[in-house]
Amino acid sequence: MHSLSPAIEKELQGYRIAFRDEAKVSKTFDHAVELIQYAQSRTGAETSRIAISMWFRRYAFFVTAQFYMFSKHRLIWEGKLQEIGILDEPGDEHWLPNFLLKTNRWSNVTEKESTFALHSILSSFGAEAIRFFSGTAKISKLVLWENIWSYTIWMYSELLKQEDIKKRVEKDIEMLLEDDVWLNIETHSPFKRFIGEKSVPASMNPYKRVTCCLYYRIEAQEKCAYCPNRNC
Repeated sequence: MHSLSPAIEKELQGYRIAFRDEAKVSKTFDHAVELIQYAQSRTGAETSRIAISMWFRRYAFFVTAQFYMFSKHRLIWEGKLQEIGILDEPGDEHWLPNFLLKTNRWSNVTEKESTFALHSILSSFGAEAIRFFSGTAKISKLVLWENIWSYTIWMYSELLKQEDIKKRVEKDIEMLLEDDVWLNIETHSPFKRFIGEKSVPASMNPYKRVTCCLYYRIEAQEKCAYCPNRNC
């Protein structure tokens, strides 16, 4: 168990992860209804369903950061969902909050522990967060998983360019596409459903979603370039 170096903390800033300024925390994961109302207020969404999809487009940065730390540094955060604070600037019209980790404790992961570590991330920060909202907001879990995948696949496309860890990253991606690592989370890997038979680089050129995140339902917004309903 150890804290991160300033250099690695700086890497995580690119995924909107913060370790300080707890006084500025606006929300936590303690109350689903309150967080849904907050997301609805910040996005101007008509319904809680749309608001939570927009929230997961932001929260996806946090989950992707966990995959990044695992694949790049073989480190896993020891915190829980309830130990994440949301740092939000009221004047930020684009609503891009940072995620405060209230503890800076990380554990090293051996290669033998890789499957367990990935399962832990998917369960603790993917499935638990999705269960937290999907029933209340009445939104498909598949949409929320793809909101996470949209950032995760981009992150992995970048890590694959690093020759020193490329083979390890390829193994990690393979595990995420297999059903075994999703045991007691989903029957089949939703990530496999999203990528199909393509490789990560091929999926990015161009990137297309399987589900619609409902972004176009926000006032003054249009369908994303990668929306499956783009031509509808």
